[in-house]
Amino acid sequence: MLLIAMSVVTSLSCDKEKSEGGGVTMPQTQSIKCSVGERPTLSFTVNGSWQLSSDATWCKFISQSGDVLDISGNAGSHTITLRITDDNLADSATIANLTMKMGSQTAVIAVVERSAREAEISLYDENGKPIQAIPVGFDDYATFYVEANFRFAATEFPYWVEFMGGSVTGAANERVTAKARIIPDGNIERYPIDIEGGFTATFADETGEKSFTFPVVYEGIGDDKLMFTGPTEKPFGWEVSLDGKIFRQENDANDTHVEFPDKLTFNIVAHNDDYEIICMEQIVECGLPSYDINAMWMNFDKETMTLTVNPTTKSRYGSVMALPRGIYNQICDDIKANIFEFDYTTGISLETVKYEYLKYVIVEFTQRDFTERGAYEGMYVYHSLTTYEIPCESYHDTAVIAEYGVEEAFTCPFPKPVEGKHPNIIIDPRIEGWNTDSVTEGAASVEFYYKGERLLQSRGEFELGENKDEVMAAQLVGPAEEFSEEVYVVFKVGDSAKKLLVVTPPAI
Repeated sequence: MLLIAMSVVTSLSCDKEKSEGGGVTMPQTQSIKCSVGERPTLSFTVNGSWQLSSDATWCKFISQSGDVLDISGNAGSHTITLRITDDNLADSATIANLTMKMGSQTAVIAVVERSAREAEISLYDENGKPIQAIPVGFDDYATFYVEANFRFAATEFPYWVEFMGGSVTGAANERVTAKARIIPDGNIERYPIDIEGGFTATFADETGEKSFTFPVVYEGIGDDKLMFTGPTEKPFGWEVSLDGKIFRQENDANDTHVEFPDKLTFNIVAHNDDYEIICMEQIVECGLPSYDINAMWMNFDKETMTLTVNPTTKSRYGSVMALPRGIYNQICDDIKANIFEFDYTTGISLETVKYEYLKYVIVEFTQRDFTERGAYEGMYVYHSLTTYEIPCESYHDTAVIAEYGVEEAFTCPFPKPVEGKHPNIIIDPRIEGWNTDSVTEGAASVEFYYKGERLLQSRGEFELGENKDEVMAAQLVGPAEEFSEEVYVVFKVGDSAKKLLVVTPPAI
C-alpha cells in the first residue's frame, strides 16, 4: 500500500511541475532591425501557453482587437506582426524588448532595434508651397522657407549668393524664413540660372554628419531692369573734341580733366544681354531746345559696348540711353512721346527727358572746339528764359562795320515769341575794360539802334546789369511786336567802339 501511495504522489508531483512550466522550452532570442512605418514579424514555436509583452510604446503587436502591448496564446507555432511607430523617435537607435512568460519562466525572446530619426529638410516658396531649389533674387531678396527635424545651418553656397543676415540657421522642427539675392559682379547677373546650372547650396547639422544639397536658381535681372558702369562714376558733363578723337570729363576734386582717346567703353548688364540703344541729339535753335532721337552721328557698338562720335565743325549736344528690352517694348510705338515731357519752370514749355528715364542715360556730352577762347574773344549771347546759348557768328558786311567803326562784328538771331511770351537776349561782349565798374562809372557803354533810331533804356528797350555769372551784360528787350529789321548793338570803352552785334529778326 505504501509503494502504491508513493507512486501516486510522484505522478501528481510531475503533473504539477509540468503544469507550472517545469518542462517549458523558451524560443531562442531573435534580433529585429526596423524603421518607423515598417511591420516586421516575429515567429516562434512553444510547447505551452504563453504571454508576450513589449516594453516600448512604439513597438506594438497587431491583433484582432487592435494594436496592443501584450498578447497571449497556446502551444504551437506562431507568427506575430509588429507595428513600428514614431513615438519618442530619437536621433539615435532605440530598443524594445519583447518578453515572453511561460509558466514560471520569463525570458526576452526578441530585441527590436528601431533606427534613429531620419534627417529631413524641406524648402517652401513664399506662399508655403514645397520647392526643390533655392531661389535667388536680383535687387530684391527672394523669400523662401526652410524646415528640418534637426538643427541646421547653410554651410556652402555660391560666391555670388548673399543670404540676408549672412547665412541661414534654424532649430529642429522650426520653419525658418530665409532670403537670398545675387551679388552682382558685372557678369553673373546677366543670364538666368536653372536647376541644370550646376550651382548648389548645402545645409548641414551641427556635427556635419547630416547634410542636404539643393540647386540654386536665379530668374535673371528681369527684362525691365538694366545696370551699367561707364568710364567714370558720372554719366553727365562729358565733352568731345570736334574731330571726335578726345573724350574728357572734368574732375571736380582738383579742376583737372580725365581723358579717353577715340571712344568711351561701358559695361551694360541686361537680361540675356537684350537692350536697346537710343542716340539723342539736343538741338538748340535760338535758345530753344528740342530732341532728335535718331541722331546718326553717334555710333554705339553693342558687341564691344563702345561709343564713338563722328567729326563735326560746329558744337552739338548728344546723349545715349540704354533701355532694357521690356521697357523699350512698352514705349516703342511712340518713343518720343513716352520718353519726353514738357517742363514749364521757365514759364514756357521746354522739351526734356522724363525723370523716370534719366536713370537709363549712360552718357551725355557736348561736342565742341577744345581750343580755349580768350577772356575777350568772341561774344556770348543767351536766351533770357531758357539760358541756352544762342551762337554768334562772325559778321562781314564791311560797309556796316565801317559805319559803326568797330574792331569786330558778330551776328545772331533774336528768339521768336513763344506761348505769348517775348523773350529777350542777354549779351556778354567779352571786351577788356567793359565791366560792372566801368559801365557804372560811365567809362564804358552800349548803344542800340533799330530802324535808324537809338533805343533808350528809359523806355525799357534794353537793360544793363550782371548776368547769371555775375558779369556785366546788356539785355535787348523784345518789343510787343516782333523785330522786322536788324538791331545794331555797339559796345564802347570810352569813346572807342570795340564790338558790334547785329541781331537779325526772329527766324520764321
